[in-house]
Amino acid sequence: MIDIKRLRYFLAVAEEQHFSRAAERLGISQPPLSEHIQALERDLGTTLFHRTTRSVTLSEDGLIFLPHARRILADIDQCAEVIRNARWEKMHALRIGVLHAHAYTFLPQLLAAWVDTQKDARLSLVEHATQDQTSVVTAGHVDLSFVREPIHEEDLRVTRIFSEPYWIAMPQQWATRNRDAVSITELQNCPMIGFPSHHASGSTRALFRDMLIKHKVKTGDFLQVKTMHAALALVAAKQGFSPVPRSQHKLALYGVKYLPLEEPAPQLSVGIARKHQSSNPLVETFIDFCVRYFDDPHDAAAGPEAG
Repeated sequence: MIDIKRLRYFLAVAEEQHFSRAAERLGISQPPLSEHIQALERDLGTTLFHRTTRSVTLSEDGLIFLPHARRILADIDQCAEVIRNARWEKMHALRIGVLHAHAYTFLPQLLAAWVDTQKDARLSLVEHATQDQTSVVTAGHVDLSFVREPIHEEDLRVTRIFSEPYWIAMPQQWATRNRDAVSITELQNCPMIGFPSHHASGSTRALFRDMLIKHKVKTGDFLQVKTMHAALALVAAKQGFSPVPRSQHKLALYGVKYLPLEEPAPQLSVGIARKHQSSNPLVETFIDFCVRYFDDPHDAAAGPEAG
């Protein structure tokens, strides 16, 4: 019977055409690799490689054997995948839509806490831009989605889980009167960098329009980008400031500092959207858990309120 391990060794040598590189790829030393290849050749009763001091090439029999070895190994790998998928199908699955920024703010600790309560739950995450946060739900790509409010789609139900104020991301070199906060008036004539939303009323510019008017602040040029990542990259490049949700300050970036506003700031509300009728029993269970999670002072310390 042919040893499966030797088939993998044969494939590595055939693809690398070099024993040393193949051994490095397999994480073993060269002498054992050569011994296994020789043992495989004895089992098959043929020579699989032509060897010289400078090269290793497949023999005629080796060329014939190569596609069969690949197919055998692929079938073995597929067997493991079939078993794994069968086991996963017995678990309850929940497909969650997430914004990119959630992945490095509240989401990791929230999901870790959730799976501790649902040992048989299998999660899958679908990342999307703010502009697509509702369409992924209505199209059925996910069971539910974390969204930035407001949501106006009649086909969806939304449960708010937390709200947080906007802070200002600015170049590290910019000086402010107060080391720990910035006044909106200090942003006079400074370029503003924003990003769109799923709805015009939720865009960065729209959210801050009333506040700027109230304090008689006129910003410089307005630069709009598609994502918060791009906005922060421009901030680091000293191209202006960008309003960001408070939880964003957890993302430390070169050349960027985050400060709260001295004045009452616009709020960002995050909710969970789902269709009015869902056949997945985990949907409401997960939403109820999220509400309790952010209502609990201990859990909230790990969420958007963390400083």
